[in-house]
Amino acid sequence: MTRYEERAICEGIPGHMTCSISRHSKNDFRRVEILAFIDPLCAECWGLEPLMKKFFVEYHDYFTIKFVLTTKHSFVNRCPSHPFRSIAEEWDKYACLTGMCCNSDVWYENPPSPFSIALAIKAAEFQGKHAANRFLRRIREQIFLRKNGLNRFDELLEVARLAELNLEEFNNDFHSKRPIKALKGDRRLAQEFSITELPSLVFSTAEVDEEAVKVSGHYEYQVYVQILTDLLGKKPIPRKAPQLQQYFKENLFLTTKEVSVVYDLSEEHALKELRKLQLQQVIEPITIKSGTFWKYIAG
Repeated sequence: MTRYEERAICEGIPGHMTCSISRHSKNDFRRVEILAFIDPLCAECWGLEPLMKKFFVEYHDYFTIKFVLTTKHSFVNRCPSHPFRSIAEEWDKYACLTGMCCNSDVWYENPPSPFSIALAIKAAEFQGKHAANRFLRRIREQIFLRKNGLNRFDELLEVARLAELNLEEFNNDFHSKRPIKALKGDRRLAQEFSITELPSLVFSTAEVDEEAVKVSGHYEYQVYVQILTDLLGKKPIPRKAPQLQQYFKENLFLTTKEVSVVYDLSEEHALKELRKLQLQQVIEPITIKSGTFWKYIAG
């Protein structure tokens, strides 16, 4: 049974108003909120990207997503002399497990600072959710794929430019106290939801009588779709993925694994489609120690 709420719509000025009652299905207005608890430098979190990209392509009309930062490798800031070998080995392990390539040599050659990376991401958030999500993706591409530790502010500023942020605002916000306060807020939120494993996704709606659903680690794609369906109270209609060339134009960098998952292709079939675009000089491959990613060059 579908529940309805009555809503009055009034027009005019006091004393000369006409009102009508409209009835709206609550389900028509329901939207799922997702809190994604991640560490920007966590290889297991990076490994969730293909599924999240597919989820966004197909169902972004039905949910909003906010990334909440919890720094898994905070000890790096306290122990700058740490050999970083364990983190590099962890990256290599998850690259094999998830198929999401990453270049662990960054931890030997130019190790990033988790704290400054987190501050930069929080500074980007002040320009809106979409801008922050673009910036987060560009940050992770630079570190995981391009082997750039982003230890200088001018490098972070260049990432902000790639993410199409307002550079003056980003500069001012990064050097203010606002990102620190926002980062503390993220940590409080992680404590509130008892986050002990990364990545963790918390699904919820605005309905006060419904409990949030927390999912930690990696699951099959249909698990996330089923949670979305249950919270919406109806089956969401997936959108078709855009043409691959257009998708590259929007994203600039994609891994073979991401293309495979988003387009429901075997990796062998995905490679064939990618090589077609390569021959058309739309993209070019960049091979790193754990795999190949593709860069859009046609624009």
